Amino acid sequence: MSSHNNTARLPQLDDCWNRFGVWGNEQPRCPELERVVHCRNCEHFSAASRLMLEKPIPEEYRRQWTERFAQPPQQVETCLESALLFRLGDEWLALASCFVKEITAMKTIQSLPNQPSALVKGLVNMRGELQICVSLGTLLGLERASGEHADGPEIFERLIHAVHDGQCFVFPVSEVEGIHHYAPSAVRPVPATVSKASTSYTTGILDWKDRHIGILDHELLFYALAKGLT
Repeated sequence: MSSHNNTARLPQLDDCWNRFGVWGNEQPRCPELERVVHCRNCEHFSAASRLMLEKPIPEEYRRQWTERFAQPPQQVETCLESALLFRLGDEWLALASCFVKEITAMKTIQSLPNQPSALVKGLVNMRGELQICVSLGTLLGLERASGEHADGPEIFERLIHAVHDGQCFVFPVSEVEGIHHYAPSAVRPVPATVSKASTSYTTGILDWKDRHIGILDHELLFYALAKGLT
């Protein structure tokens, strides 16, 4: 039976609640409201609701949903990586969040006398324990920020306390964005035209909020830090 015939056989919908109002404050007032108080308690209102639900589906509506359900389901990646995004100088980097123990405000770094290594900045007190503070920028060959970054109450230098294989590393960064989850397929290779020293410590590039985030190779990074401290 066609939709046209179904429509013809359905009784005409009487939307009396639109004429009198559901509370019946308008004039003239529906006499049934003396008994039911509100339209939702009226048998006529319930019957009209069923009538609306029994209306045939418009052909255009049916066609649109048929096309939508006919499309193959999209594959959604459920295996997401988690990384801490931070800025070091002018560069945005990402470190796997499982190695990040703590992020604190900048603290006083006590320099060490007769320390020939530029990698070591000094000692810093982390919850009552003295930890060696290293310069990640020195290791990655990054220069100081060019001054193009806006100053504001939301931008502060931070100390990142990372742990790898039981060894602690503390290093200052220019800014911390926070934890970000991303699909492995979103990572693209490092462009061959980039010649900065930091690229040797990155496994790929992640595009995020108009920024190019270098994903750090944590195994190589922590190996180089541990070697530089020996």
